[in-house]
Amino acid sequence: MGKLLKAVLLALISFTIVIVLGLYLFRHTIVEAIISDQLSQRGFPLQSIEIPDVSFNSLQLRDVTAGKNSEFRLKRLLVTWDFRELLAGKPVSVVISGMQITIDLKEGASNFAMPQSPAPAAKLKVSIPWLPELKLSDSAIYLQMAAGDITMDLSGGIGAIQSGQQEIQLNVVTAASFLQAKAVFKASFDNQGKLQGRVLVPEAWLDTPEVRIANFSSDTSFTIVALQLQQMQTDTKLSGIRLLRRTETLTSELVFEEMVLTGEVQESSDSMLGNVDFKIADGQVSADALKLEHLSVSIPARIKFTPTSAQIGLREQGQVALGKIHTDYPVQIENFQGFSIDQADLDIVNDTHGLKLRHAISITPANLTLLDKRPESSERKALIHPGRISLIGKRDDDEKYRGTLTVSDAAVNLLSQIQASDISVILQLNGQKDDDIANFTIGQLRHLASEPLFAAMSFSGAIRDTADEETPAVYALELKGGIPALDYLKLTGRYTTSTGNGMLKFEIAPLSFSPGALQPSDLSPLLVQLEDVSGKVNAHAQFRWNKDGVRSSGAKLGIHDLSFTRETIKLNDLNAMLNLDNLIAPSSAPHQSITIRRIDSGIPLENLLISYHIEGTTPPRLEIEKAQFSMINGVVSLVPTVIDPVAAQTDILFRIEDIDLETFFNLLKIDGLTGSGQLDGQIPITIKDNLLTIANGRLTASSPGTLRFKSEKASKMLSSAGKEMNLLLQAVQDFHYTELALNLDKLDLHDLVVKLSLLGNNPKVKDGQPFQLNIKLETNIDKILQTINEGYHLSHKILRGSFILH
Repeated sequence: MGKLLKAVLLALISFTIVIVLGLYLFRHTIVEAIISDQLSQRGFPLQSIEIPDVSFNSLQLRDVTAGKNSEFRLKRLLVTWDFRELLAGKPVSVVISGMQITIDLKEGASNFAMPQSPAPAAKLKVSIPWLPELKLSDSAIYLQMAAGDITMDLSGGIGAIQSGQQEIQLNVVTAASFLQAKAVFKASFDNQGKLQGRVLVPEAWLDTPEVRIANFSSDTSFTIVALQLQQMQTDTKLSGIRLLRRTETLTSELVFEEMVLTGEVQESSDSMLGNVDFKIADGQVSADALKLEHLSVSIPARIKFTPTSAQIGLREQGQVALGKIHTDYPVQIENFQGFSIDQADLDIVNDTHGLKLRHAISITPANLTLLDKRPESSERKALIHPGRISLIGKRDDDEKYRGTLTVSDAAVNLLSQIQASDISVILQLNGQKDDDIANFTIGQLRHLASEPLFAAMSFSGAIRDTADEETPAVYALELKGGIPALDYLKLTGRYTTSTGNGMLKFEIAPLSFSPGALQPSDLSPLLVQLEDVSGKVNAHAQFRWNKDGVRSSGAKLGIHDLSFTRETIKLNDLNAMLNLDNLIAPSSAPHQSITIRRIDSGIPLENLLISYHIEGTTPPRLEIEKAQFSMINGVVSLVPTVIDPVAAQTDILFRIEDIDLETFFNLLKIDGLTGSGQLDGQIPITIKDNLLTIANGRLTASSPGTLRFKSEKASKMLSSAGKEMNLLLQAVQDFHYTELALNLDKLDLHDLVVKLSLLGNNPKVKDGQPFQLNIKLETNIDKILQTINEGYHLSHKILRGSFILH
């Protein structure tokens, strides 16, 4: 048994000696194979190598060349060690000189690869007693990039152990046609695994077609213990910054005079806490027609990092300031000084359920002015108070982002004295199926003029997607508003995204007016002179369109049994119906109607009837098919007429039938003039350049009658005029006419001239001898003509100002 044991031990010792002897004899080949394998894993297949020395206390390599195109070159590598010192915990010594590495970073041409670990990454407890003593000289890394080649010269080393720590210094000088930079890394490392150091970049610059930085400097200090960051502080400044981006449709440029990032983070329990300040000074942003000048940004942030989460927020209010905004668009933005950032919270969590994102951002923009400078319109301004804008959202792993954008306490003031205040908007981004996409309210809409066009109103509305899930969106709009306690305005709409079909409908709900209840002045203070109003009014308008444009449009206005009193005018039972079959070029079918039972302004007009239609020309024309009313026991009618707003003049012909002469004389208001009989005839009116003229208007008596003129004033004035005048005054006191005619003429700015022609006698004067009389009368009938002129010009302006869509 003893002999067998001795034989086994002898064989084992002999085998060990043989192995050691073999390793020593083939040491060069083994080292070369290991080096070749490591370089190949990094994309540099070994080409040539010299191994002058491999011993129990040193390794030396010379003239190493690797890579398909000799991308890796090493002039000399010397590694020395002492086994006794290694066992005592002292590091090896490494000298590297003449190391040249070329890495191709052009797209699709990288020649560098990192070896892949066969096992997934895991948390390792790493213990490094000391770093190797290192001396690096005459070495460089060459980066080949699409923008140009970069050379990084490396030098420095890791010192020997002194007083329980090692000093580290690495110098990097980077040079290229578009880049220059110097960096120094200094640190100390002790046997407790504490690495404390500083990275200093005293100067650097970058100049490419897309990015330009005139100067870059940075000073960053840090402390790392057991491969865990304990503390870091940085002060980084960039100046003369220019960023340029060009696409097929947009060219944008960002220019900043200075950008500064300062901050500090420290370990606290199981997290890293710190403060960061980011500032931009004198920036300029250009994007085609938009240019922002004198932009400055100040964001004082707080940060917190844990192994599974990151949190970013504000320590205090951030600021974004603007000097001026230039734009080539018709609408200019003026007097906008930027906005404050009141809240900017960002939480990112990466746990076993995946990545989760939460954020809450709130800003308060400064007031601004919108200026409309379109050459075809007069200059208009709008003063905007944007209110407060907030965005709250979240995204869980494998889910869509969901957020809520809110605008609150906004206001708009137009220089036309229209003010909208208490405006709020809520937008749901990827909300739930039954949620509204948008909700909006206008707390108060007012006209601030001394005589407001409308009473204060409020509006609220929503937009909803009514389509089923997994189908293209179909958006539905509903907006309603009005005065307190009465929502009489309504806007509804629908838009199908898949087809491009859409519809908008505007409605004025039926309004019922009655004395002591709702009155038009409740809706518009301008209508305060309308008193004791009764009746109903309703209206609606509708547009339909598709991808090719507006498909159809129309509107309807209804007035039913409307009565009111306005000063000395009383109107009873107004009924009107207007159906527009096109709103793009307003037009209607024939026989639109307006009827009024009675208008009394001292001279009653009864049974007014107007039949008309609107022709869809540009601008529209109003064609009056029929118009008539009863007046002074007779009938006044209008010959069919076209009111064309672009015509040089408009001719209107009134026909008179069976007007009572006595009542007509009362209308003329000539002291002492009365008569009996009926008048027929016509009055031609021409309207041109806002002036009304009458040429050869004529009314004649349809049968003999009586005219009486008894005026004490006239008798006194003409008492000394002679015998014939006295006979004339006697004759007209009871004049039995066989012919009577009234001729009416009015030229431009002159008063109306009425000439009365009579043929007849007075049975008591000169035995009834016939007289032919021609008398010029002064009347106040001009007021009636002025009313006709004003009515014409109202129609003219409405037609000319009709809203035309192209």
